[in-house]
Amino acid sequence: MHNIEITDKGTLELTDGILRLRWRSGHAIGPEDAHRANAAIEALSQGRSLPLLVDVEGVTFTRPARKVPPSPSVSKIALLGSSPVDYVIALFVLRISPLPCPVAYFTSIRKAMSWLRRSSNRAKDN
Repeated sequence: MHNIEITDKGTLELTDGILRLRWRSGHAIGPEDAHRANAAIEALSQGRSLPLLVDVEGVTFTRPARKVPPSPSVSKIALLGSSPVDYVIALFVLRISPLPCPVAYFTSIRKAMSWLRRSSNRAKDN
């Protein structure tokens, strides 16, 4: 497992071929944070296309942050939340258009990881 701290607002880790971005609850994510997350993704992915799980529980994204496209190293994004507020925040992320990869919202980490692994396994076969 590899970890990168993204300012004081979150961490990115790579475990078993899946990236996990954990934003700390209570923070507002700005464009600088989004760009730093993309740089961390690029560093950990090392040129590979990998699925990404993003914890959005209890965080907000500024309008400029929502306009930052995901890293080109991300093959698929699962947004993980637990409340109606998290779902609304996820809808803002899903509105980015055009999205360069599939994105889905989940309230179950088990279902999110299953969805991401299906993508990951197909990518390994290619």
